[in-house]
Amino acid sequence: MTASRTARAPGAPFTRGPARVNGPVVFASFPFFLLVALFFAVPVVGMALVAFQVVEEGESSLGLGNFQDSLTGTNFTAIANSVKVSLVSATVAAILGGALAFLISQLNSRALDAAVPVISSVLADSGGIMLAFSFIVMLGNTGVITGLLGLGELGFTLYSWQGLVIMYQYFLVPTMVLVILPAFKGIKDSWIQASQALGGGRVRFWLRVGIPVALPSIVGAWVLLIGAAFATYASPAVLLSTGGFPLVPLTISNQLSGGAASGREGTAMALGLLMVLVAVVTLFASTKLQQRGTRWVAR
Repeated sequence: MTASRTARAPGAPFTRGPARVNGPVVFASFPFFLLVALFFAVPVVGMALVAFQVVEEGESSLGLGNFQDSLTGTNFTAIANSVKVSLVSATVAAILGGALAFLISQLNSRALDAAVPVISSVLADSGGIMLAFSFIVMLGNTGVITGLLGLGELGFTLYSWQGLVIMYQYFLVPTMVLVILPAFKGIKDSWIQASQALGGGRVRFWLRVGIPVALPSIVGAWVLLIGAAFATYASPAVLLSTGGFPLVPLTISNQLSGGAASGREGTAMALGLLMVLVAVVTLFASTKLQQRGTRWVAR
């Protein structure tokens, strides 16, 4: 009988052959690919077909007119506002969440290590209408905290881009803690002990070794927060309604609210493709940075 596998010489390195995907695996993954096709691929293709279709004098043709419109006037203002709010919100959340994750990692509490991911997951996924109403009750013009601290007399208003930044921290900070905590937990005690044995203190260790090792994960989490803040719709829709501070998600909703008769669906789909591009870029960059950050931690 001929052997089906080639014998490996003693001491020779083991090499894995090409991966094989069997029938049951393909069948089991079919629902996943079906969901991806129905709720991502098909909508994106549909958005692209409308976005590249330019209607002029009753005639439609392929072109970039809708994308040009998306970069002018109120649409460009919405893009600039979304970028500003996303960058500021993500930066504040990265600082607060990173510091909180670092402190949690230094406590070495099993109960805390078990509770923090659960609590962070719940808070990170909380948002929408209820979040906006909660902040209106607390920090609105007649909010409880606003009245107690006299914030109205200081000129503070929740219904502004600064108010959005404050409200976004509710779910961005837990997201930062959830993403970055494993990186801080992966810093080995043996590294700290080796640094101390060589005459370096804990502060020097974190400045020279700990933070540089965790930096790719920190930057990756920051990029992920930018994408999350950029795509948030429900909370700012309740807080700002149709006010004078346009954002990309709100602008898309306003342009589509009139249906096909509004004549702005092409521009709305162009802005939608912009959001898809932002989501893909942020996810790709965040994943690559997270993978780079775990190289040293996983060793």
